[in-house]
Amino acid sequence: FVRDAIFNPREFEWESQLRFYWEKEADDIAVRQCAGEFGYSYEYEGLNGRLVITPLTDRCVMTLTTALSFHLGGAPAGPAGTGKTETVKDLAKSLAIRCVVQNCGDGLDYKAMGTIFSGLVQTGFWGCFDEFNRINPEVLSVVTEQIRTIQMGLHQARTSIELLGKSLALVPTIGIFVTMNPGYAGRSELPDNLKALFRPVTMIVPDLVMICENMLISEGFVQARALARKMTVLYTLAKAQLSKQHFYDFALRALKAALVTAGAFRSASPELPEEVILMRALRDMNIPKLVKQDVPLFLGLLGDLFPGLECPQGGNSQLKQAVEEELTSKGFRSKYADLFDLQVNKVIQLYETMESRHATMLVGPTGGGKTVIIHTLAAAQKAAFDRVVKLFVMNPKAQSTNELYGVLDPVSRDWTDGLLSKIFRDVNQPLHAGKSERRYVVFDGDVDAVWVENMNSVMDDNRLLTLSNGERIRLEKHCALLFEVDDLQYASPATISRCGMVYVDPRNLGVGPFFDKWVRVKNSEATAETLDYLFDKYIPACIDFCFKQKRTDDLGAAPSLAIPRTDLNL
Repeated sequence: FVRDAIFNPREFEWESQLRFYWEKEADDIAVRQCAGEFGYSYEYEGLNGRLVITPLTDRCVMTLTTALSFHLGGAPAGPAGTGKTETVKDLAKSLAIRCVVQNCGDGLDYKAMGTIFSGLVQTGFWGCFDEFNRINPEVLSVVTEQIRTIQMGLHQARTSIELLGKSLALVPTIGIFVTMNPGYAGRSELPDNLKALFRPVTMIVPDLVMICENMLISEGFVQARALARKMTVLYTLAKAQLSKQHFYDFALRALKAALVTAGAFRSASPELPEEVILMRALRDMNIPKLVKQDVPLFLGLLGDLFPGLECPQGGNSQLKQAVEEELTSKGFRSKYADLFDLQVNKVIQLYETMESRHATMLVGPTGGGKTVIIHTLAAAQKAAFDRVVKLFVMNPKAQSTNELYGVLDPVSRDWTDGLLSKIFRDVNQPLHAGKSERRYVVFDGDVDAVWVENMNSVMDDNRLLTLSNGERIRLEKHCALLFEVDDLQYASPATISRCGMVYVDPRNLGVGPFFDKWVRVKNSEATAETLDYLFDKYIPACIDFCFKQKRTDDLGAAPSLAIPRTDLNL
């Protein structure tokens, strides 16, 4: 303010700040911004984190408070990972008012929405409806009337309103906000009469450097400004220069996960230089999701930004030993020692990714060893940490969305539980005192916007599964989500940005280990030697001929691992 010669309290730069005043006569706190004045609600939210204040969040908050002062709603819109929901929640924390986040989908009807509005009206809480444009258009028309009824009651300073045929007490602190991802699959355009009830806020590009710098400072890094610039440059270059894959994400959520990991490394190894710590975090959080040809390019970018630094190999030696012993006991150790080490590292990468993200996707074509990696990690944790890991495996595409999440009868309003809602409720039951256990819900099947978008509020920082009947199930610390999927071509960026990624490339494995295991188990030593010779001489050349010379037109896209493995089974 001194630099910009702002000395008058009527200046816009001062008026536009969120300001807190203690009113002596009223003996209360008043919160002011521009033309709006709000009371402080004294709702204790716990000692949780706050959002980094940037010019983008300042503009968004100013628009939202202005909308509230005119008894309207706020509608932040923009791509995934720009901070729409978190900005609304942080503004609620500033005013000490409870903000209830509801993940929207086609399972919500007007009665379910009316029930949520009834609760907000009587408590005065805020409601943030995530991905509001996923609700069916015919439902939105009725929801428009419900919201208009609430806003008219606020405008007329009424103490009660009529909603769903009932007279409800109206608490004036209520606020209604919606967030949207325009242009994503499964989204619809909001009707004009609904748009008129909300003030739109466009959030496109978050201020990455400022967010990075503040998070690094909060983690105890002294050279935060220089490291933040290097980090954002790396992610910008990676996004531009690496190959285009559906599962690549170099946006804000990926950046935040790397920063949290860097903070954990700093706490564990405070004697290491800060650049080495950040370099290791960036390597460990990004290498697992890269395809084979992108790894050298990414390491080259990392080396250019951190020249002359040797990054130590991390990893949990205790877990690594347990993984090697588990794979050996199952007969997976072969003469291909380098391939064995690659698979061991992939198990460690999955573990480290799941430690930093509570939702992880294991991506790769059939035959890469995804299922073996999951089961090996579960068994190795028991051996290394005496931690029981329970897997709850399901194929989400074997059921309809209603059978998966449950359905609310439109007439009787009776609730029928779905497969996932039942499993999710069971796995999130509290553990017995002193018991070390992890529970993984494994989704083995295709990921698409039809079913997975309802999980978005579970996969982000809210960690809540919101069902159509209003039930909210929290994902506990001992539970995690794991997706085992071939590819992500039908998943939206909103889903991909919320998950950690581990890519399993079948080309890293090849046919050799399968053949080696078959030879050792099924044949005598003399026969095995002969078969080894014949395999090395003929099989790789035959596979190259079949799959690289385009001789499989009539077979379609037959995976190059499937045919040799079928031959071994025969």
